[in-house]
Order: sequence, then C-alpha cells, then structure tokens
Amino acid sequence: MKKRFLAMALTGIMTAGLLAGCGSSGDTQADTAKDAKDEKTADTGKDSDGGGKTEVVLWHSMVSPEVEPFQEMIDNFNAQSEKATVVTEWVARDEQTKQLTIGNMAGELPDMVFVDNPEVINYGEMGVFQDIKKQFDGWDENQFLDSITNSCVYEGKMYGVPYIGNNLALFYDKDMLAAAGVEAPTTWDELVDAAQKTTKDGVYGLGFSAIKNAECTFQFMPFLWSAEGDWTDMGSDDSIKAMTYYSDFVKNGLANKEVLNWSQADVCKQFASGNCAMMVNGSWNVGTLRNDAPDKNWGVVPIPQDKVPASCLGGEALCITKNADADACFEFIEYLCGKEISAPYAKSVAKFSPRSDVDIDKEFADDPEMKVFAEQMENTKPRGPYPKWTEVDNVIIEACQSALTEAKTPEQACKDAAAAIADIEESLKK
Repeated sequence: MKKRFLAMALTGIMTAGLLAGCGSSGDTQADTAKDAKDEKTADTGKDSDGGGKTEVVLWHSMVSPEVEPFQEMIDNFNAQSEKATVVTEWVARDEQTKQLTIGNMAGELPDMVFVDNPEVINYGEMGVFQDIKKQFDGWDENQFLDSITNSCVYEGKMYGVPYIGNNLALFYDKDMLAAAGVEAPTTWDELVDAAQKTTKDGVYGLGFSAIKNAECTFQFMPFLWSAEGDWTDMGSDDSIKAMTYYSDFVKNGLANKEVLNWSQADVCKQFASGNCAMMVNGSWNVGTLRNDAPDKNWGVVPIPQDKVPASCLGGEALCITKNADADACFEFIEYLCGKEISAPYAKSVAKFSPRSDVDIDKEFADDPEMKVFAEQMENTKPRGPYPKWTEVDNVIIEACQSALTEAKTPEQACKDAAAAIADIEESLKK
C-alpha cells in the first residue's frame, strides 16, 4: 500500500499540491467530517463493528489540494494496520482552539489532532495532550531535525511529533533587480540598497505581512533572530535594532503602508502583479506563483541576514490527546512521519519533511527555488516553545504594529513588549 501512495505522490499530485500551504484557504472540505467518536464502545475503545481494531479519531483542517493525498495515506494506513483504524473529522483552523478548549472541559476530545507548531506546548501544558517522549524515544526511525522537534518539547516533555514544516525566504523579481543594477541581496545592507533602487513608479522595493494576527509575528521573527535578538529579551539593543530595521522599510517608503493589512496571500498577489520587487514569503507560494504568474521571471534566496542566518518555522505537529490509546495513535504517527511516506508527501504539497535523514540535494535536484527553503530548515527556529505563546504572540504583534504606524518609536515598542512579556512570565509562577 505504501508503494502505491509513493507512486501517486510523485506523479499525479505534484503539480496540484504545490498550491497548498500556510495561509491557503478554500471552500471545499474534501474530507467530510465524520462523527465516529460516538460510535466507540465506551469501555473498550474498539470500533463498534466488532472488528477488534482501535478506532482513532483525528481532527485536521486541510483543504484541497492537500487533503486528497492525505486521505490517500489514511486509506492506505487503515488497509494495512492490524491495530488501528483512523477516522478523520474536519475542523476549521480558526475554530480549532475553541473546539479543543470546549472538548477538554467537556471530556469530548478526538484521539489525535494536527496543531500549528507554536500552539503545541500551550495545549500540552494545559493537559490536553499526552507526553509521548517515551514512544518517540523508542521509535527506531526517530531521526528528525532538532530545530523542528524542539517546537514540541518543553521541560523534558514531548507533546507532539512534527509531520511537516515550512519556512520563509526572500522572493525577488529578476527583471526588476537587473534593471536597477543590483544582485539578489544577502545582507541587511544589500536588502535596503535593493529596495531603494527598485522603489519607483508605484512599485515598492519590499513586501511583507504585518497584519494583526500570527502571520505578523511569523514574518518579523527572522529579522529579530538575525540580529541576535529574541522574544525573551525584547528590550535588548539587538531586539531594538531589529525592530528599527524592520519598521524603517515602511517609514522610509520602501514598503507600502498596507503591509499592516496584508496577509501573506495578499503579499504574494502584490508581488505577482509587479507591485513590489521583493517579498518575504513562504514555500507554499512557489506553486501559487508558478500557477498565477507563469510569465514572471523570479527567484528565491534566503532572507538577508544581519549577524546570523534565520528563518521562522511554520507547519504542524501530530498530537495525542490525554485519554487516547497512545500506542494505537503512535502507530499512525510512525506511518505518517516515517521516511518512506514523509519526504514524498511533503514535497507533493510544497512543504518539507522534518526528518534529518532526507537527502535535500537529491529530493530537490530539479527544483532550485524549493531547494532554497529546504536548505534553510537547519537555520529555522520555532516560535516559543512556551506554554503561553498565544499571549506573547499578541504582545509582539502589538509591538510591530505600533512601530510600523509610528505610534511608538521602535525602542519604546520593544521596551513595552519586554515589560508585557515579563508580566506573562510572572503569571506562570503563580
């Protein structure tokens, strides 16, 4: 069954899958929600038809075209497993937090759930997810990049296994940069120079997302980390330097003020339309550009750096809820996150396997743009991990927006953020 999926992933799905990614949306819920959990026999956890296999209910929020190859994997797993049957239920991403909170209070949780990586520790420390470090350590194929697995680990406990990853890089219009006489930038100074020379005639040098949600933090963090600042020390000189550099693009007219309202999808549309010469965006937009702007001449380089290279981790982890059969659930994790399935599936949806034993040069030999993102995974860091990351996220968003609108100086925005994060840290001690 695995071989059948691999053939499918590497042929029929490749082109369509490139359209999916973080921030993608769609009205088609290709995976019909199934209310199978109520059919379980309460005292055994076995499926109601007496087949002897443990029924595992999995929540996800995938939409087409990513959901089709995913459902193929579910079907293949169910056919070959002698222990478990996975039943999927679709939950909208923006509803997941509410549903997990309600389900935790009511004692009606799924067995497994796909969770955005910065939220894993939050739910784990709330007691929603099990610590599965024992199962992970006992898995022979647990070869993963530390930079990614760290998003699921907090104080020695592991609350999930990353199943897919992505990050951010710099897209650039080759023709615009050539006309301006500049090369693709690799440093902060070079990025400013390229933005200055390409900002003219209604075109802005750089586009990025600073919208008032998690996409803002996601896109700011690479600048913060490259300056060797950090969310744990927002008041430091390095953090203030990063905020100043970031906000100066808008202040100096090198980025449109509308970045405050643009999602990452909006930024991609602006770049595709020729309204900005460069943009910070994710790997999932490689397919979008190829589909929506087939005649555009563009390339990708790592996000230009100050002191160190940096990018921000996107993607999801597969988590097991507190009362679920961990062994049955982990059998599915081993299948989904094993080397045979993980790498080709991730590539088919323009994302990346979190495994350390994937040969990037071989996997992306025919795709130089995607290879840039793949090679960055080792320099990619997660947001957090922290049990109150959502609160920290809101603080950073406020700091970015206040600096970009010049409601506060970058220094004041950072110092206020540092004070607010200190209060959050203090609340954990109570």
